[in-house]
Amino acid sequence: MYSLDDAQAIFIETINKGPDRLDPGLFAGPAERVLLGLKAHANTINHARIVSLEATFPLTRQHLGDAVFNALARDFVETDIAKASDLNNIGRTFPEILSDPATIELAQIEWAWLESYHAAEAVSLTLADLAGVDEATLLAMPVAPHPSARILQISAPLAAPLDGLAGTCPAVILSLRPAAEVRLVPLKAIEAAVFRSASEKNATMGNLLTAAIEQSGDADPLGSVMTLIGAGALVMGG
Repeated sequence: MYSLDDAQAIFIETINKGPDRLDPGLFAGPAERVLLGLKAHANTINHARIVSLEATFPLTRQHLGDAVFNALARDFVETDIAKASDLNNIGRTFPEILSDPATIELAQIEWAWLESYHAAEAVSLTLADLAGVDEATLLAMPVAPHPSARILQISAPLAAPLDGLAGTCPAVILSLRPAAEVRLVPLKAIEAAVFRSASEKNATMGNLLTAAIEQSGDADPLGSVMTLIGAGALVMGG
């Protein structure tokens, strides 16, 4: 007699690894009927996995076309890593099976979008928070990235479904949800460097300004910081 955990483990292994893993003692009835039922169940699971991928990567699907995307999805759901993932996380490694850089980065941006959507909420730092603050207080102000922020380095021209961002020629795409909707924000290299400096331990506004100066020597380094604040990418640090 199996414990519930053991029975579930055997059942899942049979679904994922095939009928050779089936323990005849787990089910009652003729083996051929048991296998038929398991096959139907496995097909239902695979269909759910493919539907989840379609919902996670609608722009990638549009870019590749339904037939190509579906073929890739069907191959992917048969991999061990996909079978070990729940439906919420099955798309995490899907970009790794894609071939050209533009498509890979498109899928990675879509995954970052989803992570931003599900991330914790926080109140973004605004320009109003800086109003009337003296220089010493401003430089010492603790800052951190918004918890929904995800950053992706861009190495190829953006794919056609992102044509709204294509003309910006970004070094980085920042995905975040400062309010109700997820935003994709194109960043220049200097802005990305400043944003990364906000991730450092005990980061302050002075650290961000220093990073901007080191990157460009700009006489007005505040511009990059203002871009990040305007995007809602920063919060007051703890």
